[in-house]
Amino acid sequence: MKTVTAVEAKNTFGRLLEAAHREPVTITKNNREIAAMVAMEDLHALADAFLAEPLKAEVAAGTRNVIDALMIQLDITRRLEDSRAAIADGKGVVANEGYFERLRARASSRIS
Repeated sequence: MKTVTAVEAKNTFGRLLEAAHREPVTITKNNREIAAMVAMEDLHALADAFLAEPLKAEVAAGTRNVIDALMIQLDITRRLEDSRAAIADGKGVVANEGYFERLRARASSRIS
């Protein structure tokens, strides 16, 4: 993977775009990785491997762009991991009939 500084990226943007077609490019500032440039073809391949089917369908239909879909999937994945960790720590909710009755009661009270 090629690495360039933010100043180099600014001064040679056209070459940076060409390089991103061949391989991902990392952009650094103050010796910290701050951004990356990848070819859209690579981004779509990543999305095909990572996105849940509903998000893939939205991207394929053109109703959501691939970057937004990937960011949504990252958030969903993070929330699932947090929930699984909470369950493992005994902080989960048992979804039995009593739980659903309480949900129905809360929903009914908000409607009326």
